Amino acid sequence: MDKICFIILRYGDEVDGGAEKHCRMLAERLVGGYEVDILTTKFIDYNTFVPFYKNDVDYLNGVRILRFGSIDFDSRKRDILWKKALRFQKIRRNLFRLKSLKLVSELFPSWKRISRADIDYFKSHGSYSPSMLSYINNNHQHYKAIIGITYSQPNTFFGTLIAPEKSILIPTLHEEREAFRPILTQLFSKVKHIAFNTEEERNLAFNIFGSHVANNSIVAVGVEVSTPLDKETLYSKFQLPKNYLLYFGRVCNTKVRTLIPWFLRYKQKYPSDLKLVLTGRIFMDKTEHPDVIYTDFVTEEEKTALIENARAVINPSQYESLSLLLLETMVLGKPILVNGKSKVMKEHCIKSNYAAQYYSSESDFQRKLYQILEGDVSFMRSISISYVENNYSWPLIIKKLTHIIDSI
Repeated sequence: MDKICFIILRYGDEVDGGAEKHCRMLAERLVGGYEVDILTTKFIDYNTFVPFYKNDVDYLNGVRILRFGSIDFDSRKRDILWKKALRFQKIRRNLFRLKSLKLVSELFPSWKRISRADIDYFKSHGSYSPSMLSYINNNHQHYKAIIGITYSQPNTFFGTLIAPEKSILIPTLHEEREAFRPILTQLFSKVKHIAFNTEEERNLAFNIFGSHVANNSIVAVGVEVSTPLDKETLYSKFQLPKNYLLYFGRVCNTKVRTLIPWFLRYKQKYPSDLKLVLTGRIFMDKTEHPDVIYTDFVTEEEKTALIENARAVINPSQYESLSLLLLETMVLGKPILVNGKSKVMKEHCIKSNYAAQYYSSESDFQRKLYQILEGDVSFMRSISISYVENNYSWPLIIKKLTHIIDSI
């Protein structure tokens, strides 16, 4: 039986990131067709990088997890190197905003000579794992395919380029500052195959890197939801109110920076007993307010129950390559409101005939949220479920991915 491995930042029952869940769902469904290894780190908190897992090897649902230590993190050194690497990153981003980067990338596909600052920055990142890369260097010949998830992670970059002829990149690319690093011209052109989540993500890659993007296809991921925890236990454990708006994911500034103040101003305009429930590990200072509730990390069973019992779900992130939260909410037939600045999520709304809704400003957020909460949205349920089942079924996804692996 052929052996494959995934490179991922974090992995385990205690991890709640979207890319990490994406990895786990794929890995566990490939067991039986392949021997599946996960190459990952030992930390959970990506602010401190303090080791959480103790074992070097774990097993979970038929998957072997190899956990490696990462460097001693020096935030001061990282910040200095990050600033040194900004110059050409800013140039590329400005060219993109002027709609010129694609043409420049056609003429100058490789920025390798000016990528030294990016390399130094990557090697100062708290997740950088020389021992993992040494393992890949010494063992890549034993793997049919090396699948790296998330383009911006140092181990994905260095690990896939050790044996690019057998590497598959699942980039989870979105329009953010990190996407314009010159060093990425090597990653997106040299790997054997790139498995994008959506057509919008692929178009973004071509607009950044031009036609030199490696062989690629749309693979995405299927959607699964766990059996929900019973309602009585759920409400008792988290002291939930009857009416709540739900956010699920990392509770950090890049995700919920505007959500909390916008929600509180909505409550001032439309007084009610509605609360905002923020679910996921917390990476920012809490807002102490009676209308804002934090649950911290929850299990998959708790997550499903939280979605099912919410009045509506919201994803305020503008950086998404797919949005599992959106798809999980839709397959459960619940209304969801998303940030229209995310082209990917906006396209989900349009392609599903607006079974999901997007907002483009704070006033639009207030208007759409009021319509969802006070109007009749029952007709959206069947449309939402059909959209996910027709586009994100597991047999279709796994067939696409195994075809790519077997063609290497």
